[in-house]
Amino acid sequence: MIRSVVFDLDGTLLDTIPDLTAAMNHAMSRAGYPGITVEQARAYIGNGIKMFAKRAISQSYETDTDDREADRAVAFFKEYYASHLVCHTTPYPGISETLSELKKRGLYLSVLSNKYDSATKHIINTFFPDTFDIVLGESDICKRKPDPSGFMLICEKTGCTPAETVMIGDSATDRAVAVNSGARPISVTWGYRSRKTLEEAGAVTFAESAHEIVGIIDGINGEK
Repeated sequence: MIRSVVFDLDGTLLDTIPDLTAAMNHAMSRAGYPGITVEQARAYIGNGIKMFAKRAISQSYETDTDDREADRAVAFFKEYYASHLVCHTTPYPGISETLSELKKRGLYLSVLSNKYDSATKHIINTFFPDTFDIVLGESDICKRKPDPSGFMLICEKTGCTPAETVMIGDSATDRAVAVNSGARPISVTWGYRSRKTLEEAGAVTFAESAHEIVGIIDGINGEK
């Protein structure tokens, strides 16, 4: 029986790419590096800001960029992003209605993001006030996915076991969190990774639209 639903943020609940790209390009300009395109940003995000910065500096997904240069870029990024979090960010179609339907069913709703914690909380409070029971971004107590510590903390706070929890996200990282924790993964196809990429990572349960999430969970719980 599913009692708790955990969502990724970027590429799952919200299209944050425009604001992330602008913030990283500000950081790249300040640090003396070329900017990146929206398409590059889409490929580079998902493993925290520092890795995003490393990939932007090297203009490559695989990178061995110096940590000091990456840290410098992250500082510029955070300085800009703090006041430009929601300039062009938008919810994906059907997300708000889907969250309302899940709340009507009495399910716990949480967010687990690799975005740093203060930004995660601000963005969620802006778009979905009074919607989520728990919101966690990267912090000292919530390590970056696929580390399961944040997910397990959510389970502890909700009182739900991993088997009673689904993890919904647009990346292989989100699926890995669920698998590593003993939870059910649901992969969404409207985010920043293609269905083919997700299938190659082992994903088998897909939501093609936000509205399908409710049906998938109802199906697991044996409802019509």
